[in-house]
Amino acid sequence: MKKPTLYIIHGWTYTVAPWTKTIELLAKQGVAVEMLHVPGLTAPSKKVWTIEEYVKWADRNIPDGAVALGHSNGGRILLNLCSEKPDKLQHLILLDAAGVYENSGKRDVARTLSKKLSFLKRIPGLTKVWHKITGATDYARAPENMKRTLANMLESDKKLNLTKVTVPTSILWGGMDNVTPPRQAEVMHEKIRGSSLKIFANWNHAPYINHPGELSKAIAQAYKKPPEVTTKMDVTQATEISASMALKKAAEPVVPNTANISASMAFKKAAGPSADDMTKNSASLAVGKKGENSDSVVATLKGVEYEKASLELPKQREMISSASVPKIGRFEKMKRAAKRKRNAKKINKAKQKALKAESKISQKRAKRAQG
Repeated sequence: MKKPTLYIIHGWTYTVAPWTKTIELLAKQGVAVEMLHVPGLTAPSKKVWTIEEYVKWADRNIPDGAVALGHSNGGRILLNLCSEKPDKLQHLILLDAAGVYENSGKRDVARTLSKKLSFLKRIPGLTKVWHKITGATDYARAPENMKRTLANMLESDKKLNLTKVTVPTSILWGGMDNVTPPRQAEVMHEKIRGSSLKIFANWNHAPYINHPGELSKAIAQAYKKPPEVTTKMDVTQATEISASMALKKAAEPVVPNTANISASMAFKKAAGPSADDMTKNSASLAVGKKGENSDSVVATLKGVEYEKASLELPKQREMISSASVPKIGRFEKMKRAAKRKRNAKKINKAKQKALKAESKISQKRAKRAQG
């Protein structure tokens, strides 16, 4: 008997070699994989691609009624395909998918650093310093056509309507993903009717590298048991939907003496969804404090993100629930203030290096002039 085929569109990478272990384990679990090679990334192409062209490419290479998985940018392509052709796929699996547009703080920082420190790339020997500070090393290595292609992909997120995706959709996400953060998984889960969402606390943006065993099991389970799309979502099944959605749809809790206790205590006393089932609740329950990681997957320059897989296993984070605190509280303000200080230190350090470099160059020129 022929094994069912799972079609995979990879993310923004130039090799699919890191997927080998996961694909082998999927085959042992009865799921054969056909990895599609994205033009310009793992398949040669010198043209500038648009999301519309990638959708047509995916439509040609994936049979009607198939099951397909999209990771990162691959998820973006499949989401656009399914929004245009709702009956194209039998089942869609999203793995840390791109496609949710939001203003990026990192992108803003990169723009600021890029403008203020752009003089570094013109000084001999300091080009690498400039790339390291602005986080643009990988972007700089990309071919010119793919830089423009990536800009097109990010811009396309503004017009992607997730509510048009009606195919049964399984969403698998890393709780420690800082490329496509778990809050984006919640947005997808809320807008794609009847979708299922599972958060894996220790996964980053590339679980096929650090957690191939867990990933293969999760994909196989999702493949064999797709979610049922219903016309109306039952809020009583709180463990199967996002906690944030449950709080929105449920009646407001009645809490005695709320004037004398904090908002977080009020929510604890009120009836609400359980936070015990980490893999089925909202991304906010699965994600702890996220620190900066120089090996993680975002390199940004002039409003453009470039992603690569992290090869180091991130440390376990303490889990907190954003459902019990305000969206922007003291903790978030402290984080932002600390981030501004770190960015200011980076800029000052880079300026000092640049001044030293310019001084050395001036001294060398003076010696040559005297000689």
